[in-house]
Amino acid sequence: MIPRLLRVSVAVFALTSAVVCPARSAFAAAADSAATGPRHGFGGIGGQFGLSQMTAAGDYSDHAVERMSFTGNFRYYIARSVRWQVSPGFLWTAYEQSSVPAVFKDLNFPNDSTKDNNLTLVAPVTAQLQWVLRGRTFAWHVGAGGGAYRVWVENHRKVLKDPLSLRLHRGVYPGAVFEIGGERFFKSLSSTSLELTAEGHYVFAKRDDQFPSGYNGTLTPVSLRIGANYYFDLARFRKAPAAGLPAQKRTK
Repeated sequence: MIPRLLRVSVAVFALTSAVVCPARSAFAAAADSAATGPRHGFGGIGGQFGLSQMTAAGDYSDHAVERMSFTGNFRYYIARSVRWQVSPGFLWTAYEQSSVPAVFKDLNFPNDSTKDNNLTLVAPVTAQLQWVLRGRTFAWHVGAGGGAYRVWVENHRKVLKDPLSLRLHRGVYPGAVFEIGGERFFKSLSSTSLELTAEGHYVFAKRDDQFPSGYNGTLTPVSLRIGANYYFDLARFRKAPAAGLPAQKRTK
């Protein structure tokens, strides 16, 4: 667990350093001239991929290994430096092939004695409010919000069933999200950016009555991802008022 936490900490520290160090020059650039890229009334769509890691203690993170993470986002600027974001995504984790004892006996595969074939899968849909620090070609943001998280646990690609409650180990839970990131806009394509993002979740997935045998607790997955965004002025999609019809000549 400690080495994984160190790797995650180093990644977040590196990204935070990249965000904080150029902040003063970004303020100066913004004072000199208007920044490029999106502004009030602009929307944006984007997608990212990277790695995720379960970091909290418990069955979900015990001997968990990094796996791919994906997300999409829709953004809308409600002010020059404030925007909201809606993000559907998907992340998952597998477990080390190290003969770690199974959390409980799988009724479908009673001969399994380890969790080697277990998978934890998470499909979040989150909404955030983000503050944006913008320069001429760079923008940095920090945001927080909440969402709904669909979580399920599989063994041999089949959803686990708790041997005591006989409930399938899946459900939708509330949670919170925190995000920090930076994006660079292309000079020739001022509406397009390349972005690096670090993200953490806190999922309230504890249900003692449904899952008394295990895999019952909070999840705190973190992700480091890279992707691209495209921004556009939503005003151009507004319906233009119909042109007035020429008055008809009055007939006698």
